[in-house]
Amino acid sequence: MSWHRLSRQLTLIPFDPHQRPAKAFETLLPFYSLQAAVSYFGDSAAVEPEGWVQVDGVGRLNERMFVCRVVGRSMEPMLHDGDLAVFKAHPTGTLQGKILLTQYRGPADPETGGTCTIKRYSTTISRNETSGDQEKTVVLSPLNAEYEPKVFTKADIEDLKIIAELVTVLGKPL
Repeated sequence: MSWHRLSRQLTLIPFDPHQRPAKAFETLLPFYSLQAAVSYFGDSAAVEPEGWVQVDGVGRLNERMFVCRVVGRSMEPMLHDGDLAVFKAHPTGTLQGKILLTQYRGPADPETGGTCTIKRYSTTISRNETSGDQEKTVVLSPLNAEYEPKVFTKADIEDLKIIAELVTVLGKPL
């Protein structure tokens, strides 16, 4: 089996579509690019991982978990360009304040070049003064002040899809 270095500490085990590794989802998680993860977990597209990554100290693994390489600087100092992040697809419970991988329709993210991004999620509910209806606004906020948040209002909130929640970053504590 030919393995190659993913970073200084991690090794990528090649993906074999005919055989799943013995320790898959026990000590190994699939590795995807951000766009591939969004396609697979968001659109149920037939996307294969680039390989498998050994993960230690993450806790109990399951088939909703995967690893992606962070792209960009918008989430510094928590996440840095090139970090390997563990995500859990289809998060449940409250999302308020959590770091999420999302997909949206609209202009491409300047860092990823696509329509996916990793940001802190928050919602606000306000009352429309004219109609009296409650209106939800979702804000995807960067941690780095050099970047602008992405705001989704009632008109475009259906263009936003939550893909996964950040669990940890491999090789460093959150």
